[in-house]
Amino acid sequence: MDTIKIWEQEVPYFKEEYNQQPPNLLPFLLPGENNPCCIVFPGGGYAMKAMDHEGVQVAQWLNTIGISAFVFDYRVGPYDGRAILADGQQAIRFVRARAAEYGLDRNRIGVCGFSAGGHLAGSCTTMFTKMEERPDFSLLCYAVLTLVEGQTHNGTAKTFLGENASNPEEQKKWSPVHRINKDSPPMFLWTTNPDKTVPPLPSTYAMYDACKALGIPTELVTFDHGWHGLGIPRETHPIIATWINSCEAWLRKINII
Repeated sequence: MDTIKIWEQEVPYFKEEYNQQPPNLLPFLLPGENNPCCIVFPGGGYAMKAMDHEGVQVAQWLNTIGISAFVFDYRVGPYDGRAILADGQQAIRFVRARAAEYGLDRNRIGVCGFSAGGHLAGSCTTMFTKMEERPDFSLLCYAVLTLVEGQTHNGTAKTFLGENASNPEEQKKWSPVHRINKDSPPMFLWTTNPDKTVPPLPSTYAMYDACKALGIPTELVTFDHGWHGLGIPRETHPIIATWINSCEAWLRKINII
């Protein structure tokens, strides 16, 4: 199926000189009606997107457990966070508004993000301003959840924050771990402890603690081996690939599937 543009008219903050196509969704839709849906945000440090192993492969897995999916091709640098977050929030609004057309349940639309894509998914999870852009569940995979200097992935933070990259207040303002609130949806988190690119502390572990403090249904899965950016490594790291089994069980527990 062809990709679907999420902005039907003017694309906010669009810069032709950046030579990037408008953000779009690649659909992986199941037959029938009222299917749950997940929008997948591949990682790539806001410099590129790992569309295959953190996008298409994830959407294909979601289909096997009864969830329709879209792989999201959002804007990256030199665009900054204003454009990137606008894309993420619009993607959720767009899919929810067309739920009936795509055979979806508008009350079971979630996000799944990896690394920098996890920062975008986490930002959508914690910084929504309207309920139609609030995801119903959030899967955050070795996600960048803080932009605070010394605790984050520098490339992700510098691109998203732009001219505010050295401002401590802005770093904290755009960190999902500092923006979580009682209305944030249930979250599933996974990471590898040896991850040097996006260390699990303070990102993943801090988010888990914040969710628990607010009573938000949350599950955390960690592995003591492996590295950053693995996706679903069935052949190379079959034990780490079991995160999808834990995630499926959790999605059943919270009645998404």
